Amino acid sequence: MKKIFPLIALFCLLGVAHADISMPKGPTFYDKLGRGIANIAFSPAEILVSQWELLQTEGATVGFSKGLLVQGPSRMIMDMGMGVFEVVTAPFPLADGWSYSSMKMEPYDSMVVRPYPPSDMEYWY
Repeated sequence: MKKIFPLIALFCLLGVAHADISMPKGPTFYDKLGRGIANIAFSPAEILVSQWELLQTEGATVGFSKGLLVQGPSRMIMDMGMGVFEVVTAPFPLADGWSYSSMKMEPYDSMVVRPYPPSDMEYWY
């Protein structure tokens, strides 16, 4: 009887300590559908994000003109298009290498170091 309790405790601890060492699961239909819906729903935030990024890196004039009027709406439209594409194609895995993974690429102009100063510097000399 004294040996049974340690064995029960050992089996309970082994059940808790079981690790899942299988390969990580790839993206599924639900991941692609959720990503598409999120791209559609949160795409207007690209306007504010673009304006803020340009405000921090290039100044207020560029942040307002380029970020708010050009880059932000452009990224918003691209995100909405990508979201619609992912929602429509969610039931179907695409070509061999893609499966349900995202086709959305990083912005081509992120983290670019510009050698010229911002256009609205207070003291340029």
